[in-house]
Amino acid sequence: MSRVLVTGGSLGIGLAAAQALAARGHELLLVARGAEDLQRAIESLEGEGHASYAFDVSDEQAWGTIELEELQGLVCAAAVMNPIGPVGGYAPAEFARTLEINVVGMLLAVHSCLPALRAGNGPVVTFGGGGATAPLPRFDAYAASKAAIARLTENLAATLAPLPINCVAPGFVATRLHDATLEAGAEAAGTDFYEKTRANVAAGGFPVSEAAELVVLLLGDVPFSGKLISAQWDPWRDRSFHRRLADDPDLATVRRIDGELFGRVTNE
Repeated sequence: MSRVLVTGGSLGIGLAAAQALAARGHELLLVARGAEDLQRAIESLEGEGHASYAFDVSDEQAWGTIELEELQGLVCAAAVMNPIGPVGGYAPAEFARTLEINVVGMLLAVHSCLPALRAGNGPVVTFGGGGATAPLPRFDAYAASKAAIARLTENLAATLAPLPINCVAPGFVATRLHDATLEAGAEAAGTDFYEKTRANVAAGGFPVSEAAELVVLLLGDVPFSGKLISAQWDPWRDRSFHRRLADDPDLATVRRIDGELFGRVTNE
């Protein structure tokens, strides 16, 4: 039995990934802020031996309280979306707090779990959804954090090798994360995006099971690292696509589209 740690594992995509992994016999360690949500999540998992830890992923000291042994995988799904609105309409401290949770929290998870991951030869999966590859106006902190995670994933791929690390763009999955948009309202979120969010939530959104299955795949034996894979739009089940990802250093990465890379940086 292998052990996988999932941040943000009490709700949404993190929970769906944990459930998919538990169904395949993995032992799960879940990290999230809400103790009650974590308890419900643990009770929903198949199998035995699962554990949960209730703390904020951006709390460096809290990471030191976990007794980590060999890990065969790490999934960094913890994220928040606020603040929402145009610049000047939110406090800069709110912006900083979102980056602290979404980006620093992801880095702390990798940093804290790295010895156990190396011992267990465990891959890492991150999440770079809305804003990672295109502007997401009025969601400045969230968009900036997701772009940062995509780039950080590329950076870490160069230094974590041979451990692979890849980033998932899950598509519009109708999770509780989007409650922030609905609560902010059309004026703050922008009428078009607010209405799109409301319609997608009502329709059920893109199946969370697809993002979860992509996580399962990326925690397996894949020949690429440092890639941003779309659960909704990429043919990620196709092994020939895996080979393309491995062979093309710029495919599924954050780049300009004019072919100018301003001098490729390598670690050679």
